[in-house]
Amino acid sequence: MKRLVFVSALLCAALLHIAAPVTAAEVTDATGRTVTVPDHIERILPAGPPAAVLLSAIAPAQMIGFPLPVSEAARAALAPAIAGLPMVPRLTGQGEMTAATQAMHPDLIIDYGTVSPRYKQLAQDTQQKTGIPTLLFDGALDQIPSVARTLGKILHQPEQAEAVARFAEAILALPMPANTHPRVLYARGADGLTVAAPGTDVTAIFGRLGWQVVAPDGTGTFRPASVEAIGALDPDIIILSDPAAKNVLTTAPWAGLRAVHDGHAYIAPSLPFGWVEEPPSINRLLGLAWLRGGDPLTLAALFNSVVYGRVLTQGQLLAIAGITPSLPGGGIATPPHAVAIKP
Repeated sequence: MKRLVFVSALLCAALLHIAAPVTAAEVTDATGRTVTVPDHIERILPAGPPAAVLLSAIAPAQMIGFPLPVSEAARAALAPAIAGLPMVPRLTGQGEMTAATQAMHPDLIIDYGTVSPRYKQLAQDTQQKTGIPTLLFDGALDQIPSVARTLGKILHQPEQAEAVARFAEAILALPMPANTHPRVLYARGADGLTVAAPGTDVTAIFGRLGWQVVAPDGTGTFRPASVEAIGALDPDIIILSDPAAKNVLTTAPWAGLRAVHDGHAYIAPSLPFGWVEEPPSINRLLGLAWLRGGDPLTLAALFNSVVYGRVLTQGQLLAIAGITPSLPGGGIATPPHAVAIKP
């Protein structure tokens, strides 16, 4: 019954999207600048991976490329307009990109994510050097509805933007656990040893759940670790982002960790983008709903249909949820994210 209520709430929120188009001429972005944008926008360049995920949901036909590798399986789970998009340079990386950016002839550049002095300056410099209007939007979880609606107005995609905003609001409104505050370790890599630090965009969904993120001492968003160092931290829950990391959890010394031994080690779903992060964009909404107790198959079906504009086949849903069909008999193999992996 609880699952039915959960699903119904998401579905109703997703379907109640009504908005009138508004022509945008001047936009105040997260840098505080007022930027004049063209009324007719055909080509949008995402400055980095989070912006690409956002645009994949709201304006896939206007996006001109991905500044990150996107697998064929991921492309097949997104809107058809995205299937053949090339990779483009990442403007939020290092190096001078003025000539390459101008050569792609974008009408608008969108950045999305951390609003820090570095990224504010980058947005200003990009616009100044290229002459192309450049907007930076706040990537915080609670800002997703507002950002979606603003983009919908700018890009003349109000209905799709409103659908994304309503879906985000439904997930963000889910009651969070009040009495549980587990210590969680989240890591990237096939070896599970690139640990994310607390207080970052990468680990934001855990903070919203009231979980305490633990990581080895150090600086930066990601910190190298050893299994022994993870053992010393003794997290209650371990979540790994790389599907290949499933194999390490069943071997020593991982198998001796309390979280693994007790069945509290999980592999996060990763299609079409990571459900916890990779990149830290609107895809984190899936992780938030999943960790709150949402059924992954239902979440994938609804989210992809409403947000990414692609109705998935049963095979795609099973792959996204990390499930592989079993031998004849109608059953399915145990999803690693739904039931913890035990040695």
